[in-house]
Amino acid sequence: MTEGECVKENYFIICKDKNVSNECIRVNKIYDWVMLNTDEIKQVAIPAAELATLQALIDAGHLLEVVGTITAADITTRIVSVVRKNIMIHCQKTEIGCAQILKTVPLTIEVYDQTTGSTTPVVVFSVNFQILERVGLCFPEEFTVDNITIHVRSAEAISLSNTPVNGIFIFEISICQDVQVETEVKLEVQGKFCEPRKNNLDCGINGCVCQKPTFPKQCPDIFPVD
Repeated sequence: MTEGECVKENYFIICKDKNVSNECIRVNKIYDWVMLNTDEIKQVAIPAAELATLQALIDAGHLLEVVGTITAADITTRIVSVVRKNIMIHCQKTEIGCAQILKTVPLTIEVYDQTTGSTTPVVVFSVNFQILERVGLCFPEEFTVDNITIHVRSAEAISLSNTPVNGIFIFEISICQDVQVETEVKLEVQGKFCEPRKNNLDCGINGCVCQKPTFPKQCPDIFPVD
């Protein structure tokens, strides 16, 4: 094997490089990673005072627009429990962990008067609701709920009606999240220490470039003279 060449031996990649050595590193190993999409229809009760305001506008013939806003960063998640069960995968009985995930979702509702075209909502109120769902995961016997992490990526609320329906608004809720099962492991790898790069990105003021001064040409036939 020549310098810089790599070969595979018994599932290991071995490189001949004088700068490469065996290193033990600590990393998180991912045992499972699932993209979970939550789609639900939610009914939201309208507070009495806000409902009276909206009803007066509707009776006056005004058209309304209902806007729901969910901020992904404001959604909280909690693993309630993990129930182990056996299922058949490729004709093999396999144990999985069914995680019960409880999400608490803040929803802000704004109602605009389309008839006047005002950009100021006539009604604003907020509610919290919860969603409980299950996801099947690779979940070794030694793991606990602490080995599960949930990252909410995005969230959206779409109003299905611009007028109250029996004192409620109806929203289609969509939440995108990924669920990971992971734990810390130690790995032996071949590698070499990194070095910092040079500070070669210019963050200075974009000023003008100074030019060297120039002078008129001398009259060599006149001055200076020997």
